[in-house]
Amino acid sequence: MRACFGKSLALAVILLVSLAVACGAAATATPAVTKAPAATSTPFFVPPTAIPSAAPTATPRPATVVSARDSIVLAINEEPLTMNPFPTQGGISATPGHDNISDPLVWRAADDLRAVPTTATESWKQTAPDTWQFQLRKGVKFHNGEPWNAQAAMPSLLYQGVGNNDNNSYPNTGGFKPQVVDEYTVDIKCDQGCPIFPDSAFFLKFNAPNFMATATKEQLARTVNALGPYKLVKWEPGVSLTQEAYADYVPGGNYEFQKPLIKNVKWVFRGETTVLAAMVQQGEADMAWDVGVDSIKTLKKEQIKSGSSAEVYIFWINTLWHPELKKVKVRQAMVAAIDCKEIVAALYAGITPCRGSTIWPGVIGATEANTKPYEYNPAKAKQLLAEANYDPKNVIKLTGRASRIPKQLEVYEAVQSYLKQVGMNVEINVVEPSIRNGFRQCAIGTAVNEVIAARGADPKTTEATRADMQAALDKGGSKCPTSDLIETPISSELLDYGRNAQYYLNCVRPVSFVCDPSPGGLQDQLAPALAASGAERQKLMAALNQRAHDDVLFLTLFDLPVIYAVNPKLQYTPRFDRRVRVNTMWFKP
Repeated sequence: MRACFGKSLALAVILLVSLAVACGAAATATPAVTKAPAATSTPFFVPPTAIPSAAPTATPRPATVVSARDSIVLAINEEPLTMNPFPTQGGISATPGHDNISDPLVWRAADDLRAVPTTATESWKQTAPDTWQFQLRKGVKFHNGEPWNAQAAMPSLLYQGVGNNDNNSYPNTGGFKPQVVDEYTVDIKCDQGCPIFPDSAFFLKFNAPNFMATATKEQLARTVNALGPYKLVKWEPGVSLTQEAYADYVPGGNYEFQKPLIKNVKWVFRGETTVLAAMVQQGEADMAWDVGVDSIKTLKKEQIKSGSSAEVYIFWINTLWHPELKKVKVRQAMVAAIDCKEIVAALYAGITPCRGSTIWPGVIGATEANTKPYEYNPAKAKQLLAEANYDPKNVIKLTGRASRIPKQLEVYEAVQSYLKQVGMNVEINVVEPSIRNGFRQCAIGTAVNEVIAARGADPKTTEATRADMQAALDKGGSKCPTSDLIETPISSELLDYGRNAQYYLNCVRPVSFVCDPSPGGLQDQLAPALAASGAERQKLMAALNQRAHDDVLFLTLFDLPVIYAVNPKLQYTPRFDRRVRVNTMWFKP
């Protein structure tokens, strides 16, 4: 039964997204998928090979739609770290804020995957290779009543245009400088050529400027005054978060930016997948995710929806300062020692493919060679360790959260077991999400900022030099603590390797555990790749991804599917990237 479900799930998701892509076939020219190939080599969905640049016309909601219920309860496995729309916060925990309270500058539509306007924007055009001009939507207000216009957008844009503060937009958009043109027009001048800027601006969020200027750090974390269809009512840490429809919400240019039909929303936090599924089964929640493949044993067919998350599950590797993990052959030994296919078969019913990259075929920068799963070969792993003069006295700490994905602890234990079998010394360290988040922000960018500050300059306004980057590497770490292997799913909603390259291969990013400032090295390769378009972009991005694959800059495992438990009366269609907009939902009678 489990094997049959795995095949049908893979087929269902591939067909679902293929159908969505077909809606924009004239622009994407993506062939339809007619069958699901073997799960070991096929992604859960097939994204387009080219991203359309023009925004489509709005998709209206049928006027006759009425929700039979005015409230909804959604259960997720982790509560948000913050309500602040700017810091990096991935996964399900970001959904209440990022997807429902804070509308971005641009959005990638679920139906045809194109960049579309939101409540914040009406249109955009490119005025120079490094400049885009945005027309902002009139009549929009932040949740606290502050008016939305070009001047109100400036504080948020200025904060997210630099890379040293770990904001969530920079890895996608790159650096930029905003400028007011008139009351409702903004120019975005990129630090380099930015041919796909609108497609990359779906994490470029906004907070009310006066609120930002006067709020304390605690208020910024626990409160938000943004532009989304729902506003925050109450947050009880560890228990629940409630929202209500924002009465003055101005619909955007796509059906995902409509006024909510469900007015009252309650999010509850439960770590166990069995508990999440049971809440839907017993009517305590209307939707829960990610409930895992084992939930098919308890849920009815009509209570299950499946989708993809646009993520690959990986571990960051401290290639910077760990005495063993700095060695390429040690990292190559690690991936040779792990039988990913066995992990997927044992824990996830074989429904998802293993991956040798942070992206999958179809994403710009992907090739068959640089996404191919690593070969399981423990004998080769032992040989590589011997050649690298591996010293088991140097403990490798594997750090992660308890419930980011289903059966996550079992994944940790499997990785530890495989590495121990070839002679590696690995310890598991399960921590609270906030602690893990602190570890991940103590990588090379933080060390670079410390170097800049030590020479008397301001890291917030001073551009790092290659000498600063090398000095950060040489000093042996940052002042704050980090770990050696840190779990994380890496998403590719941008459908372009530029996001991953700018985020994780960049010496100025606080969360990057990779830094190569050598002449002609990775740091020098970033700007040309990000400024390129068309075939040249694919070539340069593929080269960056090939380096990451060959040198094992990340310990990559498998694509992440998502299984939702739902009230059968709830009308909801999963997106390709696990984003959830409650304002698109309604209940049948």
